[in-house]
Amino acid sequence: MYCKVIKTLWEKVKEIEERLQRVKEEREKIEREISSLPEGHIDAKKIGNNVYYYLRYWEDGKLRSKYIGKEGSEIVEKVKLSNELKKRLVLLREEERRLERALEKVKNAVDV
Repeated sequence: MYCKVIKTLWEKVKEIEERLQRVKEEREKIEREISSLPEGHIDAKKIGNNVYYYLRYWEDGKLRSKYIGKEGSEIVEKVKLSNELKKRLVLLREEERRLERALEKVKNAVDV
């Protein structure tokens, strides 16, 4: 009975370690992908009947604008993807911390 409980416990620890590794790999992949995408947000300004798109971002403590044209659909999609990936990244970092804390608790319990 005791050996079965220990075996089950170590199987769970192994699952947590494997999940932590997958989370770290996914986090690193998303961080690389985000670094290749534009920072900031899209601002559309309507002047007369025309709509002009600007990429707005922070640089050296100042809000900058970069004109991206009347048809900014490609960069708009990239900015949307960047924002979605950033949200996913926050969740992955939280899960990574939670899994690391769980493993630390197991380590501390075993070291007693």
